[in-house]
Amino acid sequence: MMADAPGTAQVPAADSPQERAALSSDPAHAVGQRAKALFQSREMLCSEAILAALVEAFGGSLTREQALGLAAPFPEGLGRAGCVCGAVSGGALGLGLYLAGHGPRREVRKAAHELHDAFKAANKATCCRVLCKDVVQGSTEHFTQCAGFTGQAGETAARLILERRPELAEGMDIQGLERKPSFLAALLRRLADKIG
Repeated sequence: MMADAPGTAQVPAADSPQERAALSSDPAHAVGQRAKALFQSREMLCSEAILAALVEAFGGSLTREQALGLAAPFPEGLGRAGCVCGAVSGGALGLGLYLAGHGPRREVRKAAHELHDAFKAANKATCCRVLCKDVVQGSTEHFTQCAGFTGQAGETAARLILERRPELAEGMDIQGLERKPSFLAALLRRLADKIG
């Protein structure tokens, strides 16, 4: 693993053959781990990391930049409003992207409800304000907590998609999901966010 650069977190990677085998045998887990790694690198925030990981995993016509643009309003509870957790929102965006047009729209809503219920069962809430009330905004504890939420919601969304569209697993590039995120890209993103 890489050493921590100032202002960045160490990003876990599948370094051992056992870890790589685990990711390969559970594609949804691989997506969740990719989303978590993108968040931990500070290249992306929760909803962006989830939608980008889903696009990397399942492909489609949406570019990475389009995925980031679509997901940009949702981090920190809808643009820092503290409402629905950005990780849940990013997962819901992915459900819409990969399930709409492949069955009745009510199935997309059902999957979104399942995502919501699974997240709430695991974390007791889906509201960012409630989830983060006991941690200091911007602290290491806050960052670690949100990285976990990002991985969890990314994995759940991927699992719900694959349950309904198992053919998407056939074209997945698990090795691509194991790539370490770019710390330079993360640094440039934070700089761009501060400037403009």
